Amino acid sequence: MRRRGRSASGRWGVALALALGSIGGPARAQEISASAGLGHAWSDNVYFSRTAAADHALVPSLRAGVDFATYWTVDYDGSAELYTEHTDLSSSAHTLRVIANPAWGDDDQNELALVAAVETLRNDDAYSSLNFVGPRLTAALTLEPLPWLAWQVAADVRYRRFYDDPVSDSLDLMPRGQVRFTLPSRTTLTPRVAYGLRYLPGLKGGQGTGRPQRTESQIDAGLHVSQGLWATGGLQADYSWRHLFSASALLPTRLTQAQFAFLTTDFLAGGHRVYVKLKQVLPYGLSLLAGGEWRTLRYSGWPAVDSAGLATADDREDRRLGPTASLAFVHRFGGTRVGATLAYQWVRQWSTSYDFDTTGQLVTVEISAGF
Repeated sequence: MRRRGRSASGRWGVALALALGSIGGPARAQEISASAGLGHAWSDNVYFSRTAAADHALVPSLRAGVDFATYWTVDYDGSAELYTEHTDLSSSAHTLRVIANPAWGDDDQNELALVAAVETLRNDDAYSSLNFVGPRLTAALTLEPLPWLAWQVAADVRYRRFYDDPVSDSLDLMPRGQVRFTLPSRTTLTPRVAYGLRYLPGLKGGQGTGRPQRTESQIDAGLHVSQGLWATGGLQADYSWRHLFSASALLPTRLTQAQFAFLTTDFLAGGHRVYVKLKQVLPYGLSLLAGGEWRTLRYSGWPAVDSAGLATADDREDRRLGPTASLAFVHRFGGTRVGATLAYQWVRQWSTSYDFDTTGQLVTVEISAGF
């Protein structure tokens, strides 16, 4: 059985962006912009499984938007992932948004963001179970009552209608909140907490099984720390913890599919994540970012398998180590902004499930230009 997590390929992004045009008037300023992109990335393990397979991906993208003078914005994002060898992994995604973002205060430090969006994802036939369309509503209120204190509360409501897999239809509610403390020592502390509730309207009970469990929930908590070390360098550290209140109700169905795929680990895996990053600004518009990540993931209800492909008595658990490094260049030539980034990531994953005990590498190159 070949299983694939879409969240891994979603991180592949390399863009060549061209921002075009703006118009304005004396009574109401207005800006119209558009950008096109082309991405490229290489990995020696696109499935992130023990049977490693290398591939190159091209990622063309398009963005267009209209910003109005007060606080209204309408924009569109579209992109595709085109694999040169494993063409069954190719996909395209599109999002159309309407945003209202009023701000107030002496420096507009307080703001309310209201976003209405329609999202869609299309894959080739092998992963058609991921194809969806649906609306998404987001509201976020940010207030900064004191120079050293700011807080935010927000909520997302999202519905996904899966074209080829209606059993996976989902309605998600995700409220969250965070508080940011800025200390005289150039230290910023940001604790946060979020709750997720999912309802599965398409899940039906089998013969003799009674009413199925259609709700799933999770809680996320974490702390982000940033510390200025010297004038041109700083450190970031982050810890997050996720707890699932029940195993995914869709797993028994998913594990029997020939091509098992998932969009994210929301409502699927819990555990811990820690990362540390050091950024150093260099002369001539260069900057260096280096760090590492450690994750533990427990997939409740997903049986681990041994080298013979037989299920064991344990659930799948992964421990993942991922050092990364990137070198970036940014420079302005008049009104034109030019940038380039070279990034490398190595991942070592230890898993109780034989198929996922593996390593992988990812190399990306990014070139951008904005006008």
